[in-house]
Parts: sequence; C-alpha cells; structure tokens
Amino acid sequence: MAKRAKGVGASVLGIVLAALLAALGPSGARGAEVYGLSAGELGLYLGNNLLASWRVDEARQLVDRLAAERPGDPEVQALEARVLFFEGRYREALDRLEALGVEGPFRDLVAATWRNTRDMEGREAGGFEVFWADPKDEILVDPALEGLQAARDGVAEWLGFEPAPGRPVRVEIYPTGSAFTAVSTLTRKEVETSGTIGLCKFNRIMITSPRATLWGYRWRDTLCHEYVHLAVYRLSEGQAPIWVHEGVAKFLEGVWRGRVGEIGPAARALLARRMKEGTLISLDEMSPSVAKLPSAEDTALAFAEVGTMMAFLVEERGPEALRRLVEGIGRGLGDREALEAVWGGTFASFDEAWRAWVEAQGFRDEPVEVLELHLADRGGEEEPEDAPVPKARDYLRLGDLLRGKGRMEAAAVEYEKAYAAAPRSPATASRHVAGLLARGRFEEAVRVAEEALALYPDLAVLWYRKARALRGLGRPEDALAALDEVLEINP
Repeated sequence: MAKRAKGVGASVLGIVLAALLAALGPSGARGAEVYGLSAGELGLYLGNNLLASWRVDEARQLVDRLAAERPGDPEVQALEARVLFFEGRYREALDRLEALGVEGPFRDLVAATWRNTRDMEGREAGGFEVFWADPKDEILVDPALEGLQAARDGVAEWLGFEPAPGRPVRVEIYPTGSAFTAVSTLTRKEVETSGTIGLCKFNRIMITSPRATLWGYRWRDTLCHEYVHLAVYRLSEGQAPIWVHEGVAKFLEGVWRGRVGEIGPAARALLARRMKEGTLISLDEMSPSVAKLPSAEDTALAFAEVGTMMAFLVEERGPEALRRLVEGIGRGLGDREALEAVWGGTFASFDEAWRAWVEAQGFRDEPVEVLELHLADRGGEEEPEDAPVPKARDYLRLGDLLRGKGRMEAAAVEYEKAYAAAPRSPATASRHVAGLLARGRFEEAVRVAEEALALYPDLAVLWYRKARALRGLGRPEDALAALDEVLEINP
C-alpha cells in the first residue's frame, strides 16, 4: 500500500496526482512501478513521465504544485531544471543544476546547449519560433517559417496533429557541425557517417545550417521531416519505435510542398540491389537511431525501406492508415500489433506483400552513388571529388590541376574524357558541365546537367551550372527556376 501523506496540502497534492495519473493513460503505466510511493514520490515519477512524453505544459503545472508543497526540496528543484530545459530556458536550467551541485551527462548537455544557443536571436510566426546564431543564417528564417506553417497544415491533414496553442514549437539552426553535435548527443562520426543534419529531440527541432555543409541539403524538407517526428512522438506518447518514426517522417517530409511518398533515384537503386542481395536492414537494427548505422549507404537504405513501407500501407489501406498506426501505439499497442490492426493481417503477411510491391515498382539496380555528408569545416570542394572508375579519376585530377592553373579550356577536355569514362558519376558530370560552360556549349551543358540531376537532384552545384547554361541560352525564367532549386539546397 502507498504511504499516507501527511497534512491537508499533501492530500490535495494526492488528488491532483491521481488525476494526472489517470490523464497519462496507457503511457503512465509504462515506466517504473508506482505502487508503494508517497504522493511526493509519485509527483516526481509523473513529472518525469510527462517530460518523457514531451507534455511540457503539464509537467510545468505539476512541478509548480510540487514546489509550492515542498519549497526548497532538491528533488523537486532537479525536476524543475529538467522542465526548464524542455521549455528552452537553458540558462535557468543550468543555474538550477549548478546551485544543486549536480554533475553528470545531463548537466553537461544543458551546459553545451546554453553555450551554443546563448547568442541566438529568435523570430516567431504561425506557432513556430526559429532561432539562429550566425547573422548569415537569418536568410533562412522567413522561408523556414513559411515551410513549417505549410508542414503544420499538411501534417494536421494526414495525422490529425496540431501543436497546442500558446507555446510555439522551438526550432534552432546551428551554424557549424561541431555546434550541432555538441547539443545532439550524437558523435561527429555518427553525424558524418549517417548524414544526420537534423533532429527532433528534447521537445524541439534542431538542424545544421546548410552553409555548414559543403554541398548543402534540402533543409526545408528536413525541417518538415523533423516536425513530423514531433507529431509522431506526441501522438504516440513517446512510444513509437524508430522505424515508425522514420517511415512516417520520410513519407511526409515533402508534404509542405504538396508532395508525399517520394523516394529518390539513389534510394530506389539501393533498395533494388539490397533486396536482391538479401541484405536489407531489419527494423530492429534501426534502433535506437538510424544515425547509429555503420554507413551512409545503410542509413539511406533504412530510409528507403521504411518510407516505402508507409507508402505501401497508405496505398493499400488509405490515407488514414498512418494516423491509425501512430494513435494505436499511443493507446498502448506494440508497434507490430498496431500495424497488424491497420493492415488487417499478420506482420509477416505485411512484410511479404510490401516486398512484392517494391519488386512490382520496377526499381532497377543502377550504378547511382549515395552522396555522403561533408561538413564544411573540414575543407573540400563545392562538388563531389571522386569517381568510381580509375581512368575517370585520373582525368579529373589532371583537369583539376589545369583548372587550378587557369587553363580551363584544357581542363574541359580532360573533364569530357572523365565524363565519357563514368557518365553516371556526379563528380564527372558536374565538372563536364563546367567545361561545357567555359566553351560556350550551353545546350549540351543543359542536357548533361539534366541527365545528372535526374540521378542526383539534391546537388546544388548542378542546378547552379544549369542556371548559368540556361542564362547563356537566353532563357532567364528557366534559369531563375533552377536557381530556386539552389536556394532550397544551399541559399
């Protein structure tokens, strides 16, 4: 039996906590055993459970009540430090922990977060507040807010989720890869190997500035992807496994621009090859995070697998399927149980049908490279530097040497040879386009750029060079459209 709380205040607290426990629903029983706890101990337990489900406003109400009942209690103050951190009040959270003499990983995380955000400015609109540190990144803010508001509307339609009014969703843009890794709990190796440039964690969205990467990335798709994670986390009471999270987020990451279920050419080719080889990534191997998979190829494959799973589920069971899946997990079903309830059959039958569906899509095992993330602070070129064919690599190196000496005409000849040896390589294609531009062969430059972009649509340098070729052909509107793609990747 639970110990009897002493005093009228404790009795009132007990009533409040009982109501909160009931409000927690199935997730309230998923943590540690609660029987045998006093009202005060139960309050700390519930406070941590609320934060684990990112129910920050309710956690704030609870900790305020606990603080009123138990002024000066260090356990309550430690809980409030966690609430402050989830509220984005990092300086106050750190002050509270230092006053308590707390040491350890959480204190270090709070200190690192404060150190990397203390100079940030913020701008709020439409239920979001975007923060940035480097003045150069302010150019991202208004487009970010525009994209996030469109994402909010799209996610509301697909998942029935909208953030609670009153507290904007916090979004932080970090100016360097080192700043992002410091607050993400990921190592730099994990970030670079997996290509992780965005996270939704601790009740907020975090991305690396595209300026911090050599080639940029579709950063507004990433913001939308991370916002979907926020929705899935809250709808599932923090219980959705990583494969559900990433599958739904991948399927919906383009919803802000009216597109869902997209899968790129590299991912299609990779999925076809690894399925034929029998080397798919299992759903269990994706946990605890796809960012911890051993290679960029494995990470890309995991996204291709779970993204197509959700596309298949929606095609077969309708647009409500994703919402039913996530909400089922939030009601206490296991992930397989929730999927089986939506699918109407066993998980094994779903897996078998999905594999047959993928094969029917006609994805081909083509030689398409998986482009890895390269952070700018390590130096490098604005475009891929290597080619898969030795002869092509030799031509590229000679061309680069000639270009470095100002002999672009001669370099263009070597780039053309490299492209002929490896026409599906982004490194040879981008340099060949540069050589064609130098020789005024604009029509050919557009053709080569378009063929390469069909394989590598996220490579900003190809869009930029295509825009230059279109301008050379007297097609300014088409050139501006190509430059719009550059802005989506690396403004």
